[in-house]
Amino acid sequence: MPEQYTYAVARIHTKESAMLSLQDLERILAAADMNEAMAFLNEKGYDALGAQTIDEIVSTERKKMWELISGMVEDMSVFDIFLYENDFHNLKAAVKSIITKDSTDKVFVENGTVEWKKVSEAVQKRDFSALPEFMRDIAEKAVKTLMETGDGGICDVLIDRAYLEACLGAAEKADNNMIKRYAELTVALADIRIAARGARLRKNKEFFKRALAECESLNVSSLADAASKGFEDLLSYLKLTGYSDCSEILAESYTAFEKWCDDRLMAEIRKEKNNYFTIAPIAAYIFAKESELKMVGLVLTAKQNKLDETVIRERLRELYV
Repeated sequence: MPEQYTYAVARIHTKESAMLSLQDLERILAAADMNEAMAFLNEKGYDALGAQTIDEIVSTERKKMWELISGMVEDMSVFDIFLYENDFHNLKAAVKSIITKDSTDKVFVENGTVEWKKVSEAVQKRDFSALPEFMRDIAEKAVKTLMETGDGGICDVLIDRAYLEACLGAAEKADNNMIKRYAELTVALADIRIAARGARLRKNKEFFKRALAECESLNVSSLADAASKGFEDLLSYLKLTGYSDCSEILAESYTAFEKWCDDRLMAEIRKEKNNYFTIAPIAAYIFAKESELKMVGLVLTAKQNKLDETVIRERLRELYV
């Protein structure tokens, strides 16, 4: 392991002890009001008391995480795979803005590998040369498709698949097995999600061929064939795969299935917790922290809007600690 990672992994292990647990999320959910919830988060290291919005709390904590990592790791590109989702979200927002005329910052997100303004400008000017190679072709194709069809849904399908293919491309270049497993599982679970939603909507096989990304742990052609025949056929196919345990959950509830997907990813990432000899624990920490921030945002939003706590508990995911 490069010497720079030795110190970084040691620092990360000290930070893990301060991460939130499911019990902490339950405590926030059970707080008497937002003030009590914010005070507890502040005790746990969040800059919550002075924040004006929930987004500000989450954004500040995310910024602290990336500043910590960048201060210890010289080449941050190994972590780009965790930021691609934001890049492709911004591409979808930029493409849709051609029709909606909404190119304000509220439709974009920070923390991509490409500044969102650059993505927006490339789409508006139809000049994609400034975009990185993994976004260039799909940006041009999505804009052309939207101009020809006026169908933003087709563009979303194309861009979502490009995101998954970018993840696999990053994994191929990565000199780390954890990144490779993360990419494979991310793509496979996304394919199952697409197949499940499409089967419910009775999409045809051509849709699935366009939407599904190739991966090693699923036969995408068989998945497309099963999903195009109907939801029951999809469940029957999944029972024959390495994801057989999700078929009953998917039949029961899509919400439960989404939780199963996130928990499956977390279980895979958690395996790297005590791997002291690669960069994997740092990558695992980034994924785990992002999962924590999503749950904090969910719980605080529920608390702020006085939503049913039982419903929110059904959506709580496994955390790293």
